[in-house]
Amino acid sequence: MANPRAVTIVVPVYADWPSLKDCLDSLEKFVDITKNKILLVNDCGPEVETLEKNIKAKIAGRQGWEYYRNPKNLGFVGTCNRAVLELDKSGNDILLLNSDTEVTDGFLEEMSQVLYLDSKFATVTPRTNNATLATFPVSAAPQHGIGPAESFRLFLKVKTKLPRASIVPVGHGYCMLIKRNLVDKYGFFDPVFGKGYGEEIDFCLRLRKNGYKCLLANHAYVFHLEARSFGQERKKRLIEEGHQIIWQRYPSYRQTVRDYMNEAVVAESEIIDSATGSTPGRWRKAGKKLIKRNQKLHNLAQKTAARLRGD
Repeated sequence: MANPRAVTIVVPVYADWPSLKDCLDSLEKFVDITKNKILLVNDCGPEVETLEKNIKAKIAGRQGWEYYRNPKNLGFVGTCNRAVLELDKSGNDILLLNSDTEVTDGFLEEMSQVLYLDSKFATVTPRTNNATLATFPVSAAPQHGIGPAESFRLFLKVKTKLPRASIVPVGHGYCMLIKRNLVDKYGFFDPVFGKGYGEEIDFCLRLRKNGYKCLLANHAYVFHLEARSFGQERKKRLIEEGHQIIWQRYPSYRQTVRDYMNEAVVAESEIIDSATGSTPGRWRKAGKKLIKRNQKLHNLAQKTAARLRGD
């Protein structure tokens, strides 16, 4: 295994100081700042002055912590691009981390080691309570995961029985570690995604086209509290807009994800049921429910496509 490189943790900031504070507290506790660094970028949202004041007070005098404020609101994609392509001069690998997350002990070391298990590995995402294919257990993904405490409890109980890493169709932007040399070679997020949602899918699929792979680090965990900056309604609209672009560019993407989920829930649910001695077949039943749901979605998509073709 190659020695993992140092990491710059990029945290775009828009609103909601309480969740951001929890995120920063967890980074302070679980990140080796003598090797890595943390870069916070304020995107001039509705709480711009309050966030700036609190962030500066929080990180004052700390080595390895950097803070920047955008000249104007650039949106999530613009903020990430500015942070990675302009502000970070370290040459470090990049960890994109949402401000509504809380990291856990050893997460970064495990993700970095997994990333360098192979030269063709491009991105790594940890497991979490709520992030589609990174959700633990994955069978809970359709209902937006399960409670953070229950998810983490299950994770700790069974993680050593899971494969260390799984190849997945794409990474998830809530927490995604990326090899810096691939950003230098292939670029970063497409500005067309603006405020966010879909940009990391597009980026990962671009890397896959060039022969690289995206991974889940099944022994690393980061809590994802989700959508505290935007709110659910705005988030839903942004997701719909982003997915329209993805579906046009990559028509097979949806089915690729469904196929992955269908395979993953079977193996993972059996491991959880066996390791926890839970209600007989609880997670296998959840997995079967997800597979049935995915088949219905596939059939609906096929019918819609046929109707559009005039079949």
